[in-house]
This record gives sequence, C-alpha cells and structure tokens, in this order.
Amino acid sequence: MTETRDWPDRLRSQMSEHGEARQLPREAFVSPEAVELDRRLFASSWIPVCHQSEIALPGVFSAVDVFGERLIVVRGADLELRAFFDRCVHRGTPLTEGEGGRLERLELVCPYHGASYDLGGRPRAPDVIRLGLAGRSLERALVSERFGFVFVAAREPPRPLQDEAAPPWLERASLHALRLAHRARHDVAANWKLCVENFQESHHFGPVHPSLERLTPFSRSSSHDFGGRFLGGSMDLVSEAETVSESRALQGRRFIAAEEDRRIVRDAHLFPGWLTSLQPDYFLSYRIQPRAADRTSIVAEIYLHRESPPASEPDVVAFWERTNAEDRTICERQHRGIASPSYTPGPYAPSEDGVHGFDRLVASAYLRLVTAP
Repeated sequence: MTETRDWPDRLRSQMSEHGEARQLPREAFVSPEAVELDRRLFASSWIPVCHQSEIALPGVFSAVDVFGERLIVVRGADLELRAFFDRCVHRGTPLTEGEGGRLERLELVCPYHGASYDLGGRPRAPDVIRLGLAGRSLERALVSERFGFVFVAAREPPRPLQDEAAPPWLERASLHALRLAHRARHDVAANWKLCVENFQESHHFGPVHPSLERLTPFSRSSSHDFGGRFLGGSMDLVSEAETVSESRALQGRRFIAAEEDRRIVRDAHLFPGWLTSLQPDYFLSYRIQPRAADRTSIVAEIYLHRESPPASEPDVVAFWERTNAEDRTICERQHRGIASPSYTPGPYAPSEDGVHGFDRLVASAYLRLVTAP
C-alpha cells in the first residue's frame, strides 16, 4: 500500500463514536506530512519544562527542545519568569547549552562574538554599538505556570493554560511541595503517538507489566475526558499495597495526593505531550518530545514531597525504570508493525476509550492544521 496525500480526510472517522471508529491511519505515524503537522502542533501547544522548585532563584534557566526550536525559561532578578528562543540575534548562535544551569552574572552571553543580554532579552549598550543590534532583542516565547510546573509555547496556543479544564486531583494535590528525585531521558524507536496511546490504556498491563498488574489491576481502571486538552484515567490500588513501588510500602514518604486520592492512582494527559501519574506519595511526569516519525525522546521524572527521605527513592526508581523499559520495548515493536506498507488500522477494543479520546484530539488538531493558512 502506498502513502496517499489525501490521508487526512480519513481522520474524520475518528469523530465517530468509540464503538464505530477506526484507529488512526498508517500515514499518521510514518509520513513526512504527519511529521510536519506534529511540528506545527507542538509549536502551538503548552510544553512542560520543569518544576518551579528547579527554577526558583534569579539567573537559573531551564531549556527544552521543540522540534529543533530550543526554548529557554529564565528567572529574572525581579523573580519573573521569561521565555526566549535560544539564539543570538546577531548570527543565531545558541546562548546556552544543556538542560539548565545558573547564570551567575544574570546575563546571557553569546559564545561566538560575546554579545550579552540582560534577563529581559535586551542587548547590553556596548554590544548594541559594536554589533549593530539597535532595536534588536531576543525573541520572546510564551511562558505559563500551573500545578507547580513551568510550561512554554513557541506560538500562541488555542487557549491560556489556566483556562484548560483540568483533572480535579491535580488541583487538590500538593504539587507545589515537590522536589525532583530522579530524571532520565529515554530514546524510543517509535512514533510519539504510539507512546501516548500506550499511556492511555491499561489492558496491556497483564502481558507487558505483570508487576504493575498485581498492584493496579486493569479490571479496576477507568478513563476520563474533561472536554478540552486534558484526558485522565484512574486505577485502584490493591488492598495489600500502600503505593506502587518495589516494597509496596511508603517507607516514610510523605503523601502528595489529597486524602480522597490515596487509594487510587490518577493519570492525566495534557495534549499533546505531557503525561502524568499522581501516586499517593510521588508524582510521575513524562515529557514527550518527537524527533522523527520513528523516534521519540521521553524525559521521565519522579518527584517526591520535599520532606520525603532520600533513602526511600530507590524503592520507587527501580520499579519505574523496569516498567518504563517494558513500555519502550512494546511501543518499538508496535511501530515496526504499523510501519509495514500493508498495515491497515483496526477497531478500538471496548476498553480503549482513552486511546480513542487521544486519537480524536490528534485528528481534530490535524484537520485544523491542514485547513489553516
């Protein structure tokens, strides 16, 4: 089967009811046109960068890559957060390296010709004259904060982040009291949408995650749609477990979830690229970063309450390092099958309402983008 340029028209089938819809067409996962649509989608979406606790001091910055656009968020001397495209206005050289750091002199300096900018993005006076930068400042990006996390957008998203109807468990959890316990970057040889679809259902737990199935059984799971860019899911903990970890015990970790959520694992997805899981005593964040049709980078983070003992971290980290590896393996295997030229999409299983909810958001976004100027 060859790829056809009219494949976006087939996305309209995603608007059907769950029992009647078909899964996304093959081209949505493998075609260059889909990659370009993904680039435009992520450029106009809220992208998570870090937790507020990681960027609390003046001069601290954090960076994120959005389809080759490097954006940085920096805390100014006035304690305001500002976001910029990370490139000197003189010759385009990136001003920073790595995922974050501290600007001790409270300025951004180009490593090529030495142009320096204050943390408002304005070039210093001597460089205005020396390099001809009159009227030039760093290009601003958008920045927003919610749930204790920092988000950026390269272009104006459909609506302000604060206006997105969010899962109530995120609002009532102690997310402002978090500290980063573990961060890992995983490169997955699969399309980013397969990684999200995998997150949106739990009936693969039995075959793929036997240790997770024993703690949060698929049979005790449900999906939620909040009518905007947030989707969610809930899974009950088994009675003999205090939490999801190697020991199944809290080991002195402080609760993060509100009292009513401490026997339930609450997952939430901010479309397109932020996956979260609120556990009783910790918070999982997965930042999805598409790289190519068949490559996705995922920044996997574990946050604990800032008063939880560091000695308890391996109990959680070991469990999720294994589970995340299982997800990577199955997503890569699925991508190899979908990339086959003869692949045709099948129906959704009755339990895949969360997957269908995500695919509808994808289809709606793609259809809007293909008709936009």
